[in-house]
Amino acid sequence: MHGPFALALAAWLAWTAWVVLHYFARPPGELLIFIDGPVDRFPFWREAAYQNARAIAGATLVALAAWGAGALLTRRLIGEGERAERLLVTLATGFSLLGILSFGLAALHLYTPPMMTALIVIGAAAGLVLLWQEDFRITRSAVPSLPAALFGGCVVLAVAVALVGALAPESEYDALWYHLWLPARWMAAGRPVDIVEEYVSLYPLTWDLVGGAAMIVGGPVAAKLLHWACLPLIGVSTYLLATRLVPDARPALAAALAVVTPITIWEATTGYVDLAVTWYVSLSAYALVRYHDSDDRRWLLVSAVVMGGALAIKHLALVAFAVLAVVMAVREWRRGGRLARAARTMLLYGSVALMLPAPWYVRAYATSGNPVFPDLYGVFGAVPPERWSPATERGLQRFKDRFGRARTPQNLLLLPWDATVHAARYGGTLGPLFLILGPAALLGPGVRRRPLVVAAGCAAYVAVWASPVSSLQMRFLIPLVPFLGVLGAEGARRMERAALDVWSWGPLLVTGGVAALLVLNLPPTSGWHEPDRSGWDGWMTHIVRATPAAVVLGAESREAYLGRKVPSYRAWQFMSSLPGDVRVLTFSGGDHLYATRERIRADATLARRVTWEAGAGDERKVLDGLAALGVTHVLFDKRQIEDGTLRALAIGSERIRECCLAGVYEDDRFVVYRVGGGLSGVDAPPGAATPEDGPEAR
Repeated sequence: MHGPFALALAAWLAWTAWVVLHYFARPPGELLIFIDGPVDRFPFWREAAYQNARAIAGATLVALAAWGAGALLTRRLIGEGERAERLLVTLATGFSLLGILSFGLAALHLYTPPMMTALIVIGAAAGLVLLWQEDFRITRSAVPSLPAALFGGCVVLAVAVALVGALAPESEYDALWYHLWLPARWMAAGRPVDIVEEYVSLYPLTWDLVGGAAMIVGGPVAAKLLHWACLPLIGVSTYLLATRLVPDARPALAAALAVVTPITIWEATTGYVDLAVTWYVSLSAYALVRYHDSDDRRWLLVSAVVMGGALAIKHLALVAFAVLAVVMAVREWRRGGRLARAARTMLLYGSVALMLPAPWYVRAYATSGNPVFPDLYGVFGAVPPERWSPATERGLQRFKDRFGRARTPQNLLLLPWDATVHAARYGGTLGPLFLILGPAALLGPGVRRRPLVVAAGCAAYVAVWASPVSSLQMRFLIPLVPFLGVLGAEGARRMERAALDVWSWGPLLVTGGVAALLVLNLPPTSGWHEPDRSGWDGWMTHIVRATPAAVVLGAESREAYLGRKVPSYRAWQFMSSLPGDVRVLTFSGGDHLYATRERIRADATLARRVTWEAGAGDERKVLDGLAALGVTHVLFDKRQIEDGTLRALAIGSERIRECCLAGVYEDDRFVVYRVGGGLSGVDAPPGAATPEDGPEAR
């Protein structure tokens, strides 16, 4: 065995050197500033302390309510179980139940601040009583080894860095666009809201509605903290998963690999939902492993219920659901040798898992004709025409095509390498360790079955991610990090064993090298993960560059922070002084939560006829279209005017701005115009409708 293991170790060391040299090709002179502003004075500490305390209180109340809801169900499902198992399953089912209840109340027009406040307060009180009855006393155990302590320390640091980001006011695009904005719209209306011009309004919103409840008590930051809490929960679920799938490996390393990646740390600072999906998927997989190890069908039900919760959070979970279902069916068939048993198990698992998200998919189908709108538009289409169109679909596809490379056979074959070493093209990075340790789990003699199954499942997921139906965004790979962490821990174990055959100090060197690379995944080394960067070309998104400690500690005010981080924030604050019935056509995005008046995006299907589909010379058509849409103001991004993007369009032409758009606000980035003025100054093209023709002619 000495020879094959030595050969495997040599190959792995060469591969590691190759990856490291290419990944860290950028000169290490750029250590980014760890804090994004001076913290020598704290004039706004009272404001910061109040906001932080309020957000923590709101998130805590919702978490307690989730515990109370989940405890009523999980005590019957898993009985006593292990403490960590009860913690994960109780919270996951509790959050799902709160989301389902929120949707049900919305259907009854009762998703209102008073009703949700009462629900959370009562649920939190019940949760506190049930939590008090739990026995979470820590029993004395052996002192953790030095590697385990080091890996655990990295996890603590990553969670702490993410907490600072999570306590800052929200400034990330998708969170402001819909994860926080849509629950606020539902809450204002007290019922489900279908905003035809915003395609995201038909997404599953189970986790977002729970965040909406947290926002009532603790503001938007409370919803961010719920998502942040998923980061340590992913660590715990990955730890448990590793103890079952690779029992001889270091579970602490598996947990660290899942938590301490640049993109997961960044995700935990936002009000997104990807970490929630990841936690649910990893916990569902763990429950399936428990079912196969014990043949206790209660664990099968736990897995199905938790997977249903993931499916009710994001469409992306459908891929993980399909992969786990296939793995389970094959396992059932191999174990029992009967196809009927596998079919019955699949039916039970699938029916329970699909029951929870069904209302969301039925809602999407009933309103748009597409259960997964806007995905698979080519299959289902969409109604009404104002919601979606081929032109809008092409625009979304152009956005998706910005990520990754063309899907040629060569590029697909090199995808693991390219997505790691040239990660800026994929909108974020997982760091180099998965590419280094993953192959080691499958290298050399004596490869075990379960790591092979995990690797096959990951490959199936990546195949869907790399297909034309998906988008090559790195954050869509986040649900894989627990499984990649398990593979990484197994790879490290195998290389430590191989190193021991060569030299007694070999395992220590392997462990030390892995730990060093893990530390480099933490800020402030973000600049070292950008080998392709030259100025602002090839720069990385979705990583923590500098923690917003200044605003969290009170050295910077909330208004100043948002004015700096959200470019259109100041413009929307100005528009709060305008009459309440205005409607703004906006060329900005990712600012919905801070929009103080009704808005319609320039990219919306409803608006395209007055924006991108109306060239210079169609000014009369545009003015009529703005009137039909009820648009009273236009918010322009000055960069699009200066670089010529809008000059070829009627809405951005000099002619329409001179005659019919009156400037009312301007800053260094945005300008606001009021629609009106001399409409007669724009000649109608021959045969076009005029204001005197009446609405029927238009």
